[in-house]
Amino acid sequence: NAGYWLLSITDKHLYSMGAAVFFENLCGGMGTSAFVALLMTLCNKSFSATQFALLSALSAVGRVYVGPVAGWFVEAHGWSTFYLFSVAAAVPGLILLLVCRQTLEYTRVNDNFISRTEYPAGYAFAMWTLAAGVSLLAVWLLLLTMDALDLTHFSFLPALLEVGVLVALSGVVLGGLLDYLALRKTHLT
Repeated sequence: NAGYWLLSITDKHLYSMGAAVFFENLCGGMGTSAFVALLMTLCNKSFSATQFALLSALSAVGRVYVGPVAGWFVEAHGWSTFYLFSVAAAVPGLILLLVCRQTLEYTRVNDNFISRTEYPAGYAFAMWTLAAGVSLLAVWLLLLTMDALDLTHFSFLPALLEVGVLVALSGVVLGGLLDYLALRKTHLT
């Protein structure tokens, strides 16, 4: 999206648009190839077809749920800010891949994940926190549906959404932190 951002802040020209589309398609193709390779690395050879199908379907969840929000974001902030935000939003994922490089290499070579034997209580708490956040989001979605059907009217829906997202993200961040601390105790550091 960096090419589209540049296109949105400069004068319109056919060649610059063609270059942006070419660059976007080239990078998208390389990204898709790398993502397929990553998924195949994560799959067990005995169950590769099933695991690949599930992981690739899981990867599409972001596109499905971010799409409607993107329209609202563009309407509120404009295309150039949207493209710049999408570029910035990709940076944490790239940093995560860089940090996980040794773990992914271990998984590729040994055909197995590193078992996490450290911090079992912390992992349980992280899972419960994530489950609580997802449950709050499910309740929010149910109440939002009821509100949209004019069955009820709840004024606390935006707050419930924020709390659910924060609790779920707290579980994800805690799990990631525990993974980082557990991996520091292995031979991969």
